[in-house]
Amino acid sequence: MKRVFLMAIAAIASLTVNAQSEKVWGKTAADSVKCWENYNIAGSYYKNKNYAEGYDAWYQLYITCPGAKSNTFKIAPKIIESKIDAETDPAVKMELAKVLIEQYDQRLVYFPENEGFVKTEKASKYLKYFEDSLETGYALFQEAFEAAGDDMYPSHLNSYFNSAVRMKKADKIDLPTLLADYNFINDALDHNINKYNNEIIELEAKKENGECDSKCEKSIVRSEKLLDGYDKVQSNIEKMLAPTLSCENLSIIYNEEKFAENSKDAAWLRTAARMLEKEKKDDEGNVADCTDNPVYFKIAEELYKLEPSAQAARSMAKLAYKKNDLGTSSKYYTEAIGLEDDSRRKAKDYLTVAVIEQKRGNLSVAKTNALKASKLRKNWGDPYLVLASIYGSAADVCGSNAIEKKAVYWAAIDKLNYAKSIDPECTNKANQQIAAYKKALPELSTAFALGIKEGDKINIGCWINETVVVKFY
Repeated sequence: MKRVFLMAIAAIASLTVNAQSEKVWGKTAADSVKCWENYNIAGSYYKNKNYAEGYDAWYQLYITCPGAKSNTFKIAPKIIESKIDAETDPAVKMELAKVLIEQYDQRLVYFPENEGFVKTEKASKYLKYFEDSLETGYALFQEAFEAAGDDMYPSHLNSYFNSAVRMKKADKIDLPTLLADYNFINDALDHNINKYNNEIIELEAKKENGECDSKCEKSIVRSEKLLDGYDKVQSNIEKMLAPTLSCENLSIIYNEEKFAENSKDAAWLRTAARMLEKEKKDDEGNVADCTDNPVYFKIAEELYKLEPSAQAARSMAKLAYKKNDLGTSSKYYTEAIGLEDDSRRKAKDYLTVAVIEQKRGNLSVAKTNALKASKLRKNWGDPYLVLASIYGSAADVCGSNAIEKKAVYWAAIDKLNYAKSIDPECTNKANQQIAAYKKALPELSTAFALGIKEGDKINIGCWINETVVVKFY
């Protein structure tokens, strides 16, 4: 019986598809009746989540009248994979997996819309069930990416990069090819992160104005879920690639010789600058990059000459910062902000300007830029870490007595606690700063002498303009 079953499944490999000449509900009236019955049977099993039980009806529908309904293919993956999970014979499992992969091709013959999604699903399932055929799976992902581009879902982009990493480990591709894949995938991630981040900002603004209906609320939830997915994949990829992105490895690819060959190639310069500028964050939240590479300075200057884009201006800003020319660095970052469309990159530039202006002693300007950064990215704690530091720098600047002059530390602690509440990644760094600021708070005896007790509110004037609650630790 199992032999017959295997032969029936294998027959799909020889199925001849001719969508133009074949009637959508089969070749005969009997086919039409049977197809309609199987369509309803398979649909009923699917609706009741009895996916594996619906396989036989689905399979007969598929081989007899595949062009009848697009739903035949939409329900196929769940039905076939459930059947695979229920099967114990490895040989049968493999044949079912072949049907799963083949039906994606047939779907594009009869229903060619959503080509990118279909090809991406095919690539993902191929690597899931045919792990030994890594090269084929990787090639399928490249083909899928060409069709889908930025529209790949987070899990698809993650699977694509996993296949590239495995290819590199197996010495099937070299480091430049892996980095090229990384750049393609990272661009897609950046695109979607920016897209959904902007959608959330717009929808949240509607919500604050009381203009957000139930559809709007659902859109916020969906966008937040997708944004979280893309964020996690990007973080996962960065961690996966971290050992490969060492400055030593990058210096092999981006050096004087390569620069001489590509000095007029804007695309190469953009990629080189971005790779060398890429920040790597450790467990303590400290960041480092590879801009100490001597060729980086030439790359930054040449890129700006060829195209004064946001990327080029940002590279010039980093170059000026390296030279300790903070004023020029701030100017170039501000230029990058004006040219940048990506809200997250813009937020990062605003925050960098805040740090630079704090170092220059322009605390009010620093605060303004930190707040601008916070508004462009939801649940990002870094702007509040910087804002706390700015407030900490303002001790003795505002206020008329000893308590008021030190009240900035309560404001700083408030910002640090808020940073932790919205962004767990900030916790370690925030706790370190909180511990330091607690030691700098006014003494209880000093407060008592001035008639100030715990729980009182103090308004910090001048450019800080914050109200804090007195608390002694």
